[in-house]
Amino acid sequence: MALLDLLENFRNIKGFMAGGILDFTGDILETLSEQEQIDLAMVGATYTDIFRNANEAAAKIGLEQAIEMTIVTPKGVVIMSSTGVEAPVNALMIIILDEDGNQALTRMTIKKVVPQIISELG
Repeated sequence: MALLDLLENFRNIKGFMAGGILDFTGDILETLSEQEQIDLAMVGATYTDIFRNANEAAAKIGLEQAIEMTIVTPKGVVIMSSTGVEAPVNALMIIILDEDGNQALTRMTIKKVVPQIISELG
């Protein structure tokens, strides 16, 4: 199964705007966007830096590395999830929803898709 096929799982979720799978350096492996103005290839490295900084901060207070991070703004939500510290591949998924997007279904879908990402990249 291709990475784009995995991102297609999010297309019908209420509020889906864009999604991407990146390696842990911020390089884009695949993207899917419903919004022309969202260019994950351009901002992927920035979101990856945010996630890596969260990892460092969590580790400093004994919480280990971050698995998921959510950024809520007045116009939308960015959900980032990693494949996990123990995974054989280290990748990051980013899903962007509008302000009314279904965050719960997005998180459930991420949990279903992440093992498939690991399998695809492993």
